[in-house]
Amino acid sequence: MVIAVGLSSYNIALFHLVNHAFYKALLFLGAGAVIHAVADNQDFRKYGGLKPFLPLTYSVMLIASLSLVAFPFMTGFYSKDFILESAYGQFNFGGTVVYFIATIGAMFTTLYSVKVLYLTFLTNPNGPLVNYKHAHEGDIFMSLPLIILAIFSIFFGYITKDIFIGLGSGFFSDNSLFIHPMHEIMLDTEFAVPTLFKLLPLMFTISFSTLAIVISEFLPKVLIYFKFSRLGYNIFGFFNQRFLIELFYNKYITEVVLKLGGQTTKVLDKGSVELLGPYGLEKGLITLSRNIASLDTGFTIINTVILF
Repeated sequence: MVIAVGLSSYNIALFHLVNHAFYKALLFLGAGAVIHAVADNQDFRKYGGLKPFLPLTYSVMLIASLSLVAFPFMTGFYSKDFILESAYGQFNFGGTVVYFIATIGAMFTTLYSVKVLYLTFLTNPNGPLVNYKHAHEGDIFMSLPLIILAIFSIFFGYITKDIFIGLGSGFFSDNSLFIHPMHEIMLDTEFAVPTLFKLLPLMFTISFSTLAIVISEFLPKVLIYFKFSRLGYNIFGFFNQRFLIELFYNKYITEVVLKLGGQTTKVLDKGSVELLGPYGLEKGLITLSRNIASLDTGFTIINTVILF
């Protein structure tokens, strides 16, 4: 959505905002239904094998995940892929870079979506027996919102695509949004982007989904050996530490700023400012008051009387 705003494609951004609301809300509510079903356990490493116990929840989370990864003809497909195509449709270096960065981000979205579904519903049970004995679907008040959101996650994008971003649609331009003609890229996005770059995100989605399932289901030992190898350890550590961004930020930015702030506080706030301000003013007033008080000891009056 933010990418679309940066491309001045505000109608596409709003279209994706609405689409995203449906399937993301469905994912959150589905996660809540799973947590409710397994006695409030929130560690999905202790799930697994829940598909027979929660068929409705599994179905709606599968729908939401497919829409999230922009699987063809789901709601997310009509806006997410269009944003990627709009980035490439700029036909300049910046737009191409944004396209590939966003495509890589979509690839990671696919990986974690498959991971959540696999570890929660498809793999062997990993939780305590008592959780499976009492696992159950929610009542109508939990199930009905899931069903409604699932319907919107399937059909809303297809039904409203022409209203939001169709060529010639005045849904936004005639009412609230103005897009400068220099930034209008709808025609290039629809007709000028090569087919390869239209299909590339889908190819990544399908290939990495298949790879993740095959490795997790049929080659788990290979994955374990890779994790404990030096290369695998470094790769997992790199991603687990969030690309080492926080390490770099804390070591070279936060630490420097804290040291500078400490020295500034010590020298200025607790030093010269304190001396010239509260402490110095207090000491000056106390000294002045003591000097004035020394004139009021009674000796001055006695001396004056004696002299006269």
